[in-house]
Amino acid sequence: MIILDHAILAKTRAEEHDADVWGKFFIPPYFHKLGLKSATKATYIVGKRGCGKTMLLKYMDYHTAFSPRRNVIPNDELKHVGIYWRVDTQFCNSLKSRGLDETEWISVFESYFSLVVSVEIIRATRAIAESAYQNFTEADFAKLKFSCATDFHPDFPTVPSELEKFLEGRRRLFSTWASNMSSMTKPLLPPGRAFIDALILDLKNTPALKDIAFYVYVDEVENLVPYQRRVLNSYLKHSQKPFIVSFTSKELSGESATTGPESVNATHDFRLIALDEQLDEQSWNVFFAEVYLANLDLAAGNENGYFIQSVLSPDGLVKRQVDVYRAQTLKTIRARFPSKTSKELAKDALEEPRIERILIERIDRALMKKKTKIKVDTFIEFKNVPEALVIVPALLNRSTQTPERVIEELEKYRCDGTGAFETTWVHNNLVGALLELYRPYQSICPIYSGFDTFCTMASNNLRHFLILAYKALEVTELLDGDVDIFAIDIQAKAAYEAADKLIDEIKTFGEYGERLRMFVLRLGGAFRGLQAQPAMSEPEQNQFTINSGRALSQEEVRFMREAMKYAILIEQLETKTKGAAGRDTVDYQLNPIYAPYFQISYRRKRKIEVSVEDFHILALGTEDEYRGFCSRLIKDDSSPAITSQQMGLW
Repeated sequence: MIILDHAILAKTRAEEHDADVWGKFFIPPYFHKLGLKSATKATYIVGKRGCGKTMLLKYMDYHTAFSPRRNVIPNDELKHVGIYWRVDTQFCNSLKSRGLDETEWISVFESYFSLVVSVEIIRATRAIAESAYQNFTEADFAKLKFSCATDFHPDFPTVPSELEKFLEGRRRLFSTWASNMSSMTKPLLPPGRAFIDALILDLKNTPALKDIAFYVYVDEVENLVPYQRRVLNSYLKHSQKPFIVSFTSKELSGESATTGPESVNATHDFRLIALDEQLDEQSWNVFFAEVYLANLDLAAGNENGYFIQSVLSPDGLVKRQVDVYRAQTLKTIRARFPSKTSKELAKDALEEPRIERILIERIDRALMKKKTKIKVDTFIEFKNVPEALVIVPALLNRSTQTPERVIEELEKYRCDGTGAFETTWVHNNLVGALLELYRPYQSICPIYSGFDTFCTMASNNLRHFLILAYKALEVTELLDGDVDIFAIDIQAKAAYEAADKLIDEIKTFGEYGERLRMFVLRLGGAFRGLQAQPAMSEPEQNQFTINSGRALSQEEVRFMREAMKYAILIEQLETKTKGAAGRDTVDYQLNPIYAPYFQISYRRKRKIEVSVEDFHILALGTEDEYRGFCSRLIKDDSSPAITSQQMGLW
């Protein structure tokens, strides 16, 4: 039996990896399209949480490009020396007000940025010397001098290691001053861009480094204070080799001003790249499969495995686009995460005595309401068409259907597969009916199984897919199951546990974190309440649209933006339609990764319409207001009592 290193498989966030990810970063299929290494102007990369942007930046960073584990480094690697800088949000947010006007803070932040980048430039140069790069050695580094340093102050050292130590000391002193401004004199700091440009010029005057160019990637730029974004916008706007500053964020920053009279412009000043939009759905699925299977190779210590060798180098991208390779990859992963059709799941459900008992009770209850003489046994005779039988309770609870009509249609369907069951009833109601049959089991519903289902729930989010897959492995090992083929019920349990974990994580999402978590619980609870209605006239509701009422308030707009930024809601732009007033109306889907927690559909199907006031209640209202909203939403008096937990009132 192969022993897997779970520490590797459990790393689902880029922050859990070291700065050097050589041999651990899997080249995405769109890598060549990004053109990052050959860029001559700034790049702005946007992508939701979990799309892979941070891991991409770590791959572009000098720690990886000049990794000690990289045996051969091409000569042109110097033309792109990446520096990944993740914003220290808490510290940067402290650099404002407190007795200084904004003009002074701009100067302070420029110096802080200069300190950060200058230290990294020196460290990157040392990394080049210590790497397998042949044209610049440790001996060359020992001879290097930054003669420009004394031009800025006679106390600045010129020897790289001494200058690095000096600048690090200044950075610590700067941090101390920032915390004790009223009792300390501001320390002498290097000026902003002028100091960086001078350091790079000294490097380029060394023949072996004449082609060197530095690319700074500022991650999570949206978390900076507005004046700080204006400072960095100035760097971005005027970026050119050998010093280019690029941004990444979850969404495009709304701050376009610079510290001068100009503004940044996406057409002229930077290339905008939306990582979420680089692949079609099928290509995302193939990439998810590659990442999981390559991680299995790594976890098993098989560094020469088929998949790990395929994804580690950009040279393998051509082979990975071949249809035969893609088909084989999907075949391999689907064998590990098997699935069943909804009809097969219906058959399995009726073979479970507890599920069959629930079905019989619901049919019997519906017949009693109809006050008919037809007995439940008449319907149970149709067990040989389980996909039809499981939706009978919903049909019988509809005022438009009679028991006689349902039996007549069952006969047609059993006889030759025709009639209403064949045309609409099964297609529209089967998944919803299965969800309701399994609802008493809480954490296990088999519709949340299969590789393709996991991909749909992950919604192009690699991290979410890896969490689902790792949970399946974790649950299997706890139950001593087969780790090569995950059973349907194991996958379903994993999906529930992943959703539970991710909902709990929401409270860490910025200033609205706890409110966003409650919003998800409320919205999911409302959809669950709708799903629980016996008639199930509108099954699989998991979207909403705001179609009436006043304009959104500023706080409501901010809340919606946060929900979108963290992909709690997915805006379905392709379903835009004109509202009654001639304005665009947009559908918002609750992220399907949360669906197993509420036992609602993960598929994008039906929506509800809410007013602005209803949205306010879901987002910011009290629990009593939410109860009132649910009471208005779920109008069916025949529906069983909806519990507080079902409505999200935890």
